[in-house]
Amino acid sequence: MNWRWTLSIVTAMLSGCATAPGPTGDNSARAGAPRGTGGDSVGGSSASTPNNGNGAAPGSSTSAGAVSSSTVGSSAAADGGPVYSDAPAGSLTDSGPPPKASVSQSFTLTADTFTVAPGDEVYKCQTFPNPFGQDVDLIYMDGMMSQGSHHFFLFNLDPTTVQGRIAVGGANETPPTPLNDCLGNGLEFHPFPYLSQQPHWIVSYPRPDMGYPLSAQNALMINVHFLNSGSTPIQAAAKVTLTSAAAGVVTTHIGTIFLNNTVFAVAPTPASSPQPYAKSWTPLPGALPSSYSIFTSWSHMHRTAVDFQASVNGNVFYEEKNWDSPPLFVHSPAMTMNGSDAITWSCSYYNDTNNTLTFGDSAVNNVMCIYMGQYYPVVDPTNPDLVEVLQ
Repeated sequence: MNWRWTLSIVTAMLSGCATAPGPTGDNSARAGAPRGTGGDSVGGSSASTPNNGNGAAPGSSTSAGAVSSSTVGSSAAADGGPVYSDAPAGSLTDSGPPPKASVSQSFTLTADTFTVAPGDEVYKCQTFPNPFGQDVDLIYMDGMMSQGSHHFFLFNLDPTTVQGRIAVGGANETPPTPLNDCLGNGLEFHPFPYLSQQPHWIVSYPRPDMGYPLSAQNALMINVHFLNSGSTPIQAAAKVTLTSAAAGVVTTHIGTIFLNNTVFAVAPTPASSPQPYAKSWTPLPGALPSSYSIFTSWSHMHRTAVDFQASVNGNVFYEEKNWDSPPLFVHSPAMTMNGSDAITWSCSYYNDTNNTLTFGDSAVNNVMCIYMGQYYPVVDPTNPDLVEVLQ
């Protein structure tokens, strides 16, 4: 089934995967320069602190479940002790906040705080209306998560998706909403302009004319996954500051190719004989320009995976062996692609249990095989993203 969504990704991993012991592999087999490499760091989050446009926070703050406005967004550094193995603070590019002349407005979305009991693993969601109130291009996003964080999605939900969640969940999802339990134990696949598995992650783009289009009618949903491996409760928090471009700044829109194989299962297999599971995706005619460029690649696997490959016409353009904390891979220079060529993605898995492992959210007891790549230019700025979810 081919689904077209409005989706963008800039970092980290996909939905609901608890960190667990297992092979981490070798990060050396890549064709470009990674950014935001892995390490051990989990941070605490303070109240929202919108910036004044030059990287210095003016000291104002907002309460949980709130939206605040400012000139340009960037949050203070994270703090707190380690709980789970996460990559350190980082960003897609090395650039700082955009210059004031490029900025229209910034808003900080702050989720309601919540408690995670010892040993618990929780998924919480909170939906906000588009804070800009109009069509905008996002050029800078700065997100923070507190101690115990695993991942943070900012989903971009069109009105149909919001209504669909009401029908499925039976809950009032008309934004703004209070913080609530996510549908499907957090295993949801929606468009998103921001994704992080770091306690502090910044999104910007390689060129000043690039941006992610956000429609006025769409809602934004904070979706967070927290785990508490300690013996005392933790107070969880998440926020993200979104900065839009001034008129005329963005002339190149960013989109994402998101390829998810949900239909494979791994029978008991020794680690010495991992088995590859490959799928191919061919774009629908006209979905991509005749020539386009991929500038980032990212993989997502689970504990018993040992290798990921993405290829076109038999040529591997991205490989990753680290299932746990793979760094965002930046193609430098960007890789030119033919808009009609199929992309094949493959994960090699072993299974050291006595049971067959199937697709699911647990990094220990399930499998996933996902490729994500950012590309430009998009054909339709109101729907820039191409998603394949095999079901």
